[in-house]
Amino acid sequence: MELVILNLFAEVNYSATANNVDRFLSKQLPRLLRRCGHDLIDLSSPKLSWAPSHSTGHNYAETSIVSALSIEQVIKAIYKSIYSCSELHKTVLIDNYVYCYDQEQIIRMLPYEKSQYYNRIKPDSLLEFADAYDYYQQQCDVDDDNLVDLRVYA
Repeated sequence: MELVILNLFAEVNYSATANNVDRFLSKQLPRLLRRCGHDLIDLSSPKLSWAPSHSTGHNYAETSIVSALSIEQVIKAIYKSIYSCSELHKTVLIDNYVYCYDQEQIIRMLPYEKSQYYNRIKPDSLLEFADAYDYYQQQCDVDDDNLVDLRVYA
């Protein structure tokens, strides 16, 4: 295994990081949830059950079970990361990536102007998630092969 030396004070490219997190939550999250038997709406509950939401009744091969368990750890880290964010940022993340509300609908629900939402609130929500996800991957025992740093460094 290659040793990676991290500079804890490395400059983060905020725009690229926000885009990276947006892509991760909008593309990878739904796919991961489907692969382990959950729906997006399962993440809206503060008490997510880690039991699959449905079962086909078939016996799965051992590799499928191991794969599903690995995915469950990633989903758990995503869930905990979202719920650890500040109230405003948590709301923005859930409304965007769990409920999949239209951007205009989200803006109408928040007491902020459109420019504030796009220039500060949504990017800050994505950045807070990236920092939290880095921490919760470790806390949720995500396999080393599945660890990702969503932050992009300058």
